[in-house]
Amino acid sequence: MSEAAVGRIKRSGKAAAALLLAMVLTGCGFGAPSGESDGSGESAGNGDVVGTPTPLRNVPRELSTLADGKLVVYRMPGIQGKRINATAMLFTPRKSPPAGGWPLFVWGHGTVGWAPECAPSVQLQEHKKWADGPNAALLAAVLKMGIAVVAPDYEGLGPAAAGVPTGHGYYDLSSEGKSMIFAAVAAKRYLGGKASGEWVPAGWPEGGFAALAAAYYSRLSKKAEPALDYRGTISLAPVPDVPAMNKLLWRDIANASKPGTTPTERQVDQLVFANAETIYFTKTQRYAGYRVSPERIYGQHMLKFYRQNWRTCLDDLNAMVKGDIKSYLNSSPSHRLDSYPGIRGNAPNLLPENRRFFERNQGRLENSTLPGSVLWLYGTDDITSPGAVTYRVVNKMLANANDINLAVFEGAGHYDVPTVGLPLIQARLRQLFPLKP
Repeated sequence: MSEAAVGRIKRSGKAAAALLLAMVLTGCGFGAPSGESDGSGESAGNGDVVGTPTPLRNVPRELSTLADGKLVVYRMPGIQGKRINATAMLFTPRKSPPAGGWPLFVWGHGTVGWAPECAPSVQLQEHKKWADGPNAALLAAVLKMGIAVVAPDYEGLGPAAAGVPTGHGYYDLSSEGKSMIFAAVAAKRYLGGKASGEWVPAGWPEGGFAALAAAYYSRLSKKAEPALDYRGTISLAPVPDVPAMNKLLWRDIANASKPGTTPTERQVDQLVFANAETIYFTKTQRYAGYRVSPERIYGQHMLKFYRQNWRTCLDDLNAMVKGDIKSYLNSSPSHRLDSYPGIRGNAPNLLPENRRFFERNQGRLENSTLPGSVLWLYGTDDITSPGAVTYRVVNKMLANANDINLAVFEGAGHYDVPTVGLPLIQARLRQLFPLKP
């Protein structure tokens, strides 16, 4: 992709340096997504609020000083075709809503795990842990703008006491998108006239995909709640093509495994990333009915993790896998990164059921034309989404008449994008919402 097609933003030190050098890349596309049914025939009851929202406990001070937080239980169509309970954290500014009500910022969190107890709302209330990386500061900045924040846990993540079932739709297009959409519907129904109905989905890695999925299914929001008005999407550091990312990742791991080389900490982290989160993909595929065999995907070490630690939340799982990799490397001079008995390299990407899952989800998304505009933020040092993959997917989506503004932050890593990208996010929200000063 040429410099004319990409906004490049330089990052200096720890501070955010934000200057967008290239804005709208192509015309706005409003075509309906191709592929599966949008599920509009199942909309009755979806987005309904279950019971009375309850006050959130242990909210970080940077949010609690600005907003009232509540846990909302709502109904949505699940990955197995049944209507299920899901949960979302709702933060409303402490100051009175403006005339017409607050707009809604529907926030998709990053990967936290697959079991219900890994949900951000559960981690917050039961363990006093903010599970969504650096994003409390981002949400605080949005609240200061006079925007309400809705943060769904996603399908299958949330407190069991609220009736949330086990079964997360990790990178499943329908599950992630509808988790976002019907959280917006529920927030509007609960807030009534305090919410304007204008809404924007946004999110970081898994949440970046969820935000794009919400755009894909966005017309369902107005069918369920006519007062809702979808305005556009903001996607931070999404992983747009997992098979392509894995292919490049395993190439790097192979290069770091040559005789006479000692792997760096970053290269070990690449192997951790290539292994740990695949558990959540495999669990989702099997839950959704794909006939995936874990024995064909994992070697002995990761197969044990898959069977025994699928409920382990991401930070702890990463630490366990990293410790196992280091023990393996230290146990013999002949052990290399690419001989670790974990996921079987890039080979699982070629299995028919794996290919079918990604074609039906990420593939369907990148071949669609999303309504409205997309602000897409990416850091060049993000190992989860190599530049070549991001640029290829964005170019493909541009060819499908999508309206994408791509901002590239030089030297920014995975956890930097929400900070360095905040000025652009705020500027875009001012464009999308008629905010009062």
